[in-house]
Amino acid sequence: MDVINVAVLAPALGPDLSYVSAVDSRVRVIDANKADGADLDAALSVADVLLVGYPLPAVLAARAPHLVWAHHTQAGVSNLRTCDLWTSTVTLTSSRGAMAASAIAEYVVAAAAFFARGLHEGTRQKQAGLFTRDGYDMVALRQATIGVVGLGGIGREVARLARALGMRVLATRRSVTAPAYDTDGADRLLPAGQLHQMAAESDFLAVCAQLTAETAGMIDAAVFAALKPGAVLINVARGEEVDEDALIEALVHGDLRGAVLDVYDGELAGRPARRELRELPQVLLTPHISGRGDPSHWEPNRRLFAANLRRFLDGEPLLNVVDRERGY
Repeated sequence: MDVINVAVLAPALGPDLSYVSAVDSRVRVIDANKADGADLDAALSVADVLLVGYPLPAVLAARAPHLVWAHHTQAGVSNLRTCDLWTSTVTLTSSRGAMAASAIAEYVVAAAAFFARGLHEGTRQKQAGLFTRDGYDMVALRQATIGVVGLGGIGREVARLARALGMRVLATRRSVTAPAYDTDGADRLLPAGQLHQMAAESDFLAVCAQLTAETAGMIDAAVFAALKPGAVLINVARGEEVDEDALIEALVHGDLRGAVLDVYDGELAGRPARRELRELPQVLLTPHISGRGDPSHWEPNRRLFAANLRRFLDGEPLLNVVDRERGY
């Protein structure tokens, strides 16, 4: 390899692209962060490697005849399915495990505390013009059980923080075929098929799994029915993993204490959240911001891409290669 053209179309990683150029003298960086139209076409026409973020154009592969590898700045790759990169022969890698895991895990723990320590009731009373001690059905996080759906990079960090608070951690993982104990921060790790068993023991259920054909709609009426009475749902993955009709019914009927949602069905497509999620007092809805607040938010992402670029140049296997059939 004489020169490798790396086009960067990921404004969120910042304007300083030295983390790319510093990898090797053979790397020629093409800053496409502000490019569109003919300028973007020109950048893509010579690109061997593409670093791309969200949102991304629907057509990239067809405009990049030399493209061999594209790296996505997000941990989840479900939105890549709307881009022709997904149906191309280009190797795809993701930022799974490097995407603000600590910040997102802190959001999950804060969401659990929001309901456990009465902050939800305080918020409701303030909006209603009340100030009483009635309605504060408070519980301790210590010795409560949190079920983590998807023990990946974010899920492991959720488990670590939850155990530090004295919580009991159960988790599921797709690749597990039999229960395991004291694994990756979880007191008990279960196969994905035992989600209902985990739900039956969970005071809090945190959705941290990748969106795939298997996980779409998996948090359904049966899961809500299995959860312990008064449980709380926390979703920091993708909204499409939750059956929102079933969620709303469980909330309205009092089967769930509440839900904290950083995502909702249709969010990445630009659709607004449905009215019930915006209006139900038991729901705290935030606009996909759980990963923010860490000053080094994007640094693991930059390091991962630089390490992968080094591997690419040296002919070594890339990290986080996306299995299109599996969906992540």
